[in-house]
Amino acid sequence: MGPGPTEEQLDAHYKRSRLWDPAKGFGDVMDSKYLFDSLWTQTYHRLKEIMADPATRPDMMVADFFVDAVKDIHFEYKLPIAIVWPQMPYMMVPCSYIPGQPGFQLDMTLTSENASMWCRANNELVVVRALPEALKLMKWTKAMRKRAGLNYLLPTPTKPDYLVLVNSFLGLEVPRDLPPLVAAVGPILADEYPPLDDVHQRFLDQHLKTIYVALGTHTILSHADARKIIEGLIQAMDAGLIDGVIWSVGESGRQLFDTADEFITIDGQTTVRFGDLLTGKHANWLFPFFAPQRSILDHPHARIYFTHGGGSSANEGLYHGKPMLVMPFFFDQIGNAAKLAGSGTSEVLHKFRFTAEEVYTKMKLIVEDRGGSYARNVLRLQRIARVASRRKQLGADLIEEVLYDTELRVVDGKETRPMHLQTADMRMPVYKARNWDLMAVSGLAMGLLGGGTYYAARLAWMHRQAVRNLVDYLVRGSVVGG
Repeated sequence: MGPGPTEEQLDAHYKRSRLWDPAKGFGDVMDSKYLFDSLWTQTYHRLKEIMADPATRPDMMVADFFVDAVKDIHFEYKLPIAIVWPQMPYMMVPCSYIPGQPGFQLDMTLTSENASMWCRANNELVVVRALPEALKLMKWTKAMRKRAGLNYLLPTPTKPDYLVLVNSFLGLEVPRDLPPLVAAVGPILADEYPPLDDVHQRFLDQHLKTIYVALGTHTILSHADARKIIEGLIQAMDAGLIDGVIWSVGESGRQLFDTADEFITIDGQTTVRFGDLLTGKHANWLFPFFAPQRSILDHPHARIYFTHGGGSSANEGLYHGKPMLVMPFFFDQIGNAAKLAGSGTSEVLHKFRFTAEEVYTKMKLIVEDRGGSYARNVLRLQRIARVASRRKQLGADLIEEVLYDTELRVVDGKETRPMHLQTADMRMPVYKARNWDLMAVSGLAMGLLGGGTYYAARLAWMHRQAVRNLVDYLVRGSVVGG
């Protein structure tokens, strides 16, 4: 579609996102939003070129939820599209008992069921607080689209008129009513994955209680945070909770590490240099630049998964049946952390407030598992995830359905009938879809009936002597006639 952000821009984006606090609004990450939204212009024009050429014009497009230009193609050409989300979409299919927007909820709030009124209100106010930034973004977006020749903004209905595929599953996601065009088809995972190489196989064979740490390809940890994690892991190792650490961290993720820093074990007898850990000079520590993640998670000696809680990572952790220690940094990771904790499979660390002691304490909770709740919930979610993973076939079937429907429903660019998966309320005025007109007529009729009854009774009471005489007359007449 065109050139993407530069390495410098991406680096700044991920550092900015790491420092973002959702409780303080979206102002700190709006530069990232503008960065990625600015790519709309080149994507839109390239897609127009593809649509203009009969040799390249597709029958359908499947795109990531970030690619708004695909929605423009759908709007202009009536081309069927499928948008893939890593979680339930925000600003869409609202649910009255889920406060706030998915992925932006505060205080680990998933539903209103056990939330206080203050907590519910605070979650709803996240969107309200974002209004100044949202209005600026809307103005900027409108100007950008106008320069590209478009004088409209994309419609934002509560239900989509295109297919939405969610790469997650109910069990991780909060259950809600979904329209036919929105389907949870995850976890979408490959049936096969790379096996363990010799290094990882040997390490796991020799370490029966390994923690696997992977905090995301794009996460750039500060050295202070890395130090707290290392100290917590050393404490857990000294306590016998674990006997090995595999920490997968790429080149960019190491840029703030101080390799000269040293750590002292609990007994105070051993000094460990960070640089020596990174270069593999300690047999119980392994710091690969890349690791065969799914094979590691599938190994029985991998006991805990320390993750950032990204969509794929959450799916893989549950699919392979590992309890998780989750430290989310941005966007969907924050919502996933709350959902993982709510599922009973995981413990959460706050990226700004966590301590080395907390790392150790929460690892201890998971490993000791008094009462066995972690093991039960991990097995429960693993079984659900494995069944749900077959629904990727449903996703493919839905794409096929929409293709068939559109092929014979749209003639010369005009719709001859509604989409077969679209509910009728999306084609009606809101008053009709919600029966407000019937309610109004019923209310009016009830009012007239009630009012008529009242005035008739009042009139009868005011002339009660005449009514009594009339009744007596009718009764006497009835008796005489009998």
